Amino acid sequence: QEPEAIIVAPTRELICQIFLEARKFAFGTCVRPVVVYGGVSTGHHIREISRGCNILCGTPGRLLDMIGRGKVGLQKLRYLVLDEADRMLDMG
Repeated sequence: QEPEAIIVAPTRELICQIFLEARKFAFGTCVRPVVVYGGVSTGHHIREISRGCNILCGTPGRLLDMIGRGKVGLQKLRYLVLDEADRMLDMG
């Protein structure tokens, strides 16, 4: 799957809040947001991504994992949002 937008946040709690807001904005449209983060089985995330996603929200580690496994393509990516980028840089 190749999302048009990827939103990255440093923590599971923050990315879940962002995802819930994205769902509200996408309600009633053909836009489908998906969230991926650690602590949940990768199989679940892979199934959700394979069903299609326009906006992919995730934590850095799980996003890198999904991209590394070839489950997420970046060819159609138009927008990259880094929430709390300074905090993620501090974390490494």
